[in-house]
Amino acid sequence: MTTNLTTRSMEGTAESALRLLQSGRLVTIFGSTDQSGAKRVQYIVDVNREYRCISVPITGALPSATLVSPAAAWHERELHELYGIEIEGHPDPRPLFAHPADYRFLQVQGVGVCELPVGPVHAGIIEPGHFRFSVMGDSVLHLELRLFYTHKGTEKLFEGAPILNAPVLAESVSGDNCFAHAVAYSQSVENAFGISVPPRGRAIRLLGLELERMIAHIGDVGALCGDVGCAVPAAYNSRIKESLLQASARYFGTRYWRGIATPGGVRRDISAEDAHQFGKVVAHATADFAEMARLILDTPSVQNRFEETGVLSNKIARDLGAVGPVARSSGVRLDVRRDHPYGHYRNITVEVPHFPQGDVLARARMRIEETRVSARLIQETLSGLSAGIIRTPVPLEGSAEGFSAVESPRGELLYWTRIVNGRVARCHIKSPSFQNWPCLPHAVEGNITADFPLINKSFNLSYSGCDR
Repeated sequence: MTTNLTTRSMEGTAESALRLLQSGRLVTIFGSTDQSGAKRVQYIVDVNREYRCISVPITGALPSATLVSPAAAWHERELHELYGIEIEGHPDPRPLFAHPADYRFLQVQGVGVCELPVGPVHAGIIEPGHFRFSVMGDSVLHLELRLFYTHKGTEKLFEGAPILNAPVLAESVSGDNCFAHAVAYSQSVENAFGISVPPRGRAIRLLGLELERMIAHIGDVGALCGDVGCAVPAAYNSRIKESLLQASARYFGTRYWRGIATPGGVRRDISAEDAHQFGKVVAHATADFAEMARLILDTPSVQNRFEETGVLSNKIARDLGAVGPVARSSGVRLDVRRDHPYGHYRNITVEVPHFPQGDVLARARMRIEETRVSARLIQETLSGLSAGIIRTPVPLEGSAEGFSAVESPRGELLYWTRIVNGRVARCHIKSPSFQNWPCLPHAVEGNITADFPLINKSFNLSYSGCDR
């Protein structure tokens, strides 16, 4: 089966949703309208490795879930701004998407305190984001984020799209994680209609998901080295990353796995000989990266810059609902592949590394360890690749709704889709970056401003994925 959902979905009230939230981990809160135009709010909560969804009809103001779970803060601000739903008791009702001239930044008072604004326009090709530092000398007392400068309205663009045409929209949300997005969307459709993806299709999806993770992590570790002046390992990791991208193009016809995932399976197969050669490339890149990672971690100047820099505590990570490598580097051992297995992950055991320190070094080590795990999963899957078809037909008519979560390179990625007459009526995307951005200021406070680029890079959050 494709589904990764041990799920209970029910109608309820805001009060019942808050009671559920007290016993679990918030995954997402989002708004929708039914066919009559009535507003509803969906709460999805992970309770003991079971996703539970409560749908609440809106008849008035909602009590704030942020007072129960701080992780709800941005979700509720989005609800208010995009759906006009009043949130009673929210501690920070300022807009997320609008950028009024009189926007009130928090001001730190005291002799010698000054503000250092950075962005929203940055050097190079980085996307826009404003960072307002309150500093005393070089020490950061407070950091406030201001994002959402390039809101694309992707969820709105999904509306009316035929279900087989929509993967291209999912692939546009976050360019370096495009396959994870396409798979998450496709699985939401499959779960809505109860479709089972063929075993070979599920296995090829795993190859793409784990290769995407390897490419992201190898690039991230190299970028961290570049930020501390270690140009040689930065360049070396770029070469390893490029070898994997070229292997993708050679054996799957696409560097970033665009156009492969589709509801019902995948569009591209691989021959036995190509699978063998692909495995050899992955094995070589894995060994190459392992040796370079050892040299990086054994370099005193790297240790000096990485260790005890940008610490995100376990408590803050849990309170703000951190996911992915950011969470696991702070001792929060969450992984959708293990906790809510989907596709081919149901047939294998996924090792979940974690580190308690929560610093830049832990986040670098996490990516190194996860690259090793991904390489092993790829080799195991290649060795057991079964024959057969790669795609199951999906109904092009009919109405249903469903959701799916995958473990993208940045963490838990969720798509919730409502389909009416074979077209997408509503698609909600919960990006891991939307969950993790609010954690970044807490890791920066108490550090020096010169370490901000390094700390920010160690989180490696997507502006585009957040501002979907």
